[in-house]
Amino acid sequence: MDLMQLRWCILLLTTTMWIAGCASEPATPAGQPLTIKLQREPWSGPHLAGQILTTDHYRIYATTNNSTLVNTLPGFLEAARRNYLQMIHLPERPAGKKLPIYMMANRQEWALLTENVISGGRDAVLSIEAGGYCHQGVCVFWDLGGRGTYSIAAHEGFHQLLYHRLKDRLPMWAEEGLCASAEGYHMEGWTVRFTPDTNPMRVGNLRDGILRQQWLSMVELLPRDGLDAAGGTTERAVSYYGQLWAMSVFLRTNPAYRQRFRRMLADAEAGRFVKALGLPARTVAELRRQPRLYNRTVSEPLFRYYISDDLEAFEREYRAFAETLVDLGS
Repeated sequence: MDLMQLRWCILLLTTTMWIAGCASEPATPAGQPLTIKLQREPWSGPHLAGQILTTDHYRIYATTNNSTLVNTLPGFLEAARRNYLQMIHLPERPAGKKLPIYMMANRQEWALLTENVISGGRDAVLSIEAGGYCHQGVCVFWDLGGRGTYSIAAHEGFHQLLYHRLKDRLPMWAEEGLCASAEGYHMEGWTVRFTPDTNPMRVGNLRDGILRQQWLSMVELLPRDGLDAAGGTTERAVSYYGQLWAMSVFLRTNPAYRQRFRRMLADAEAGRFVKALGLPARTVAELRRQPRLYNRTVSEPLFRYYISDDLEAFEREYRAFAETLVDLGS
């Protein structure tokens, strides 16, 4: 079972979860519409029934009776997709195969569907208590009844786009950081505006992690993945995501690193990591079939090649930035 292809979204049932999508900035004219034109048709799956909502880029299978969610999720996902491409500076492409999204009414239906989506390792997946996952480019969620539903959709939807768009897999320090950044959004009326550099939940995760002295050094952070995070305490798990969110913001906004990060993303799309890793193409291909080993093998070499070969100097800058983000700087 390829457990690393199960994208873990550590959004826990706490008060912070329900403000996960809030941003302190007011809405601007750049907001995207939540109501869009789409096609609707009935759908029935194994012991499930609902409707299919088809947009330019998605086919959403929904069993939820939450009319607000049904009417806004398609527009939200299309707006989120535009945000993803802006964040990684990749051009739009003509619409091709529509990406599958399942939005179940409750956790019981989600678990029932998961039995048919996951071919092995289902026990690990079914331990998820809030939200959903993305497995081999298929997103499966359930309606949490709050703003957290949209944050999870935005996070996992980015994993989905990267799965289908990039020829080379990003290391988890890059991918999870981007996906955590995608969670930030602001809704006003029937519009949504994404705010990747403003995410109160991750600010809280990061601040708490620093105060608890759970900051991970670069040597510890780079090879880690979501399953490593999920295997620890809740506090350490959310601290991990908060720290990666901060690094993503740092890499995307700092002039010294921005172009380097963009180059890595462009090379991932083009499938040029073989050169960066200095490994035979056959070896890299074999590693891709073992995602956790792949991540642990390539994470630090890719960081050194594209971002900085001086991990200690980078960490000093990055930590100072992170502490400023959460008002803990000197």
